[in-house]
Amino acid sequence: MAIPGKNADLIRRFKLYGFGLLLGILIVSVVYKGKGCQMPGSAKLEELSWQKLEYTKHGECRMLCRGITEAEIKQVLKSGKVNYDKSDVHDKPFPTYAVEGVTADGQNVRIVIADCDTISKVVTAIDLKSDNDACDCK
Repeated sequence: MAIPGKNADLIRRFKLYGFGLLLGILIVSVVYKGKGCQMPGSAKLEELSWQKLEYTKHGECRMLCRGITEAEIKQVLKSGKVNYDKSDVHDKPFPTYAVEGVTADGQNVRIVIADCDTISKVVTAIDLKSDNDACDCK
C-alpha cells in the first residue's frame, strides 16, 4: 500500500521539473531562433568569399594559362567546397585553403587561397580535368 504523502510529493516534483524543462526549452528557442548550425568548411568558405579578393602574380599567371576568369573564381568561392586534404591550415605566414568546384562552363577547378586576415589571396588555380600543364609560371 502506497503512502499518500509520498506520492503527492513525487507528483509535485514531476510537475516542477516539467515546468522548468518547458521554460528552459522556451528560452533556448527564443535566444537561438534563426541561428543554424554550420559545418567548419562552409563557415570558412563563407569567410573567404566575403573578404577582399586579391591575386598573386603566380595565381594570375595560372588563371590566364588555364582560362579561369575572376568571375569563375568568385563563383567557386560561393558554391564550392573546401578540400581539407589539399589545404594547409597550419601554413606560415597564412593558412592556405584548397577550394574545389565546377564553373559555369564545366571546368572542375581547385583554387588555393591564402587567408590573410581580411584579404583572400588567390595563390594558384588548377583545372582538375586537364592533364596538360604547359604553364610556365614561376
